[in-house]
Amino acid sequence: MKLLPWLFIILASASAQESGTHLLERGLKQAVAGLSPVPEADKTEVLKATADLLAKHLTFRADGTASAYYTQSTRQPVEWKGFVVCQLVPQAITEADRLNGITKRYLVGFGCDAHRTWDTKKNAWGEWLPIGNLTFPAGIYFEWKNGAWTACESFQLKFFTPGPGLPVTQPQRSGKDAGLPPGMSRGK
Repeated sequence: MKLLPWLFIILASASAQESGTHLLERGLKQAVAGLSPVPEADKTEVLKATADLLAKHLTFRADGTASAYYTQSTRQPVEWKGFVVCQLVPQAITEADRLNGITKRYLVGFGCDAHRTWDTKKNAWGEWLPIGNLTFPAGIYFEWKNGAWTACESFQLKFFTPGPGLPVTQPQRSGKDAGLPPGMSRGK
């Protein structure tokens, strides 16, 4: 009878090793997928889909900055200097993914030179920090599912809305309304 508990412990240990091996193997598959080159057509389409998605959450301005309002608890302005896509990494596709119509997946990683947030206590901008905003997602997954690119939006992204400033996609305004955001006028 005393042999049974030891047998159970040995089997449980072997099972844990097997689970660990599967986790490491899955990590290796992810790493190998990340070494694969990204086809130019995929790169173009994923970057366009990324730009379309980010335009709903950030204002990209002609001076190289981006702005948004972080709205989880209050409406707090955030600015980035040099916000860019810094990586596009292919991800492994599982059998479950294939069964769900997913044939490709990429991680689009973001970076910036610096960011700052509005300090509501001082009623002024905080200092520029040499990192990205911790409440903004570091990246987003895009999947090719049933013939279209689909973003797997992060939980945090929904708290960001386009910030102040004239977006680079808007024509520069001149005359009495120069420098004002779209839709705003100085009147007659």
